[in-house]
Amino acid sequence: LSSCSSNGNKAETTEAVAVEEASSSATTFATIKEGSNVEWRASHFGGVDPRFGKVSLNDANASVTDGVLTNGKFNIDLTSLTVENFGEDTVQNEKLRGHLASADFFMTETYPSAMFEITSVEATEGDYNSMITGNLTIKDTTNSISFKSNVEVMEGSVSIMSETFEINRENWGLNYHNEGTVGVPKDYLIHNNIAFTINAKLMK
Repeated sequence: LSSCSSNGNKAETTEAVAVEEASSSATTFATIKEGSNVEWRASHFGGVDPRFGKVSLNDANASVTDGVLTNGKFNIDLTSLTVENFGEDTVQNEKLRGHLASADFFMTETYPSAMFEITSVEATEGDYNSMITGNLTIKDTTNSISFKSNVEVMEGSVSIMSETFEINRENWGLNYHNEGTVGVPKDYLIHNNIAFTINAKLMK
């Protein structure tokens, strides 16, 4: 599972960092608005045969202090993963969904969810107003990633609408048919990068 580099900006990836506790005076938003999701995009080697779909959130919370997002934790429901690139061909969509849920990729029977926990939010200028950094855990591996987002804090809600960004799946041990795998025909190789777009809104 991955995408070609044209799908988004590479997220800066480093070792996981410590998470600071939210201020005792922070306001918490923990009700997920319907329609919140994480879009994913992938392709085979060379950018051919694009694959895409969505996953939903099991639960989430965001902390705001003095009108600024400071903390957040998002439980991503991998069992909810959908495949949409085959359109109305539900057989093909379900076949790929089952493969992504298998031991070749996410092993959802053992690891039904992934986790993203915000460690810092910095103001930026341009098309996006914030740089979000946080720890992303997939299976047993946690790394820190940074990506741009538009964060909107209102009296009753917080929304996070990210850029489309990519991570290298190898950094999380997702190595099935990765680039350069010996003995796998080129047409069966899968790009190492996965693209994501976060569309999340939390209410009080």
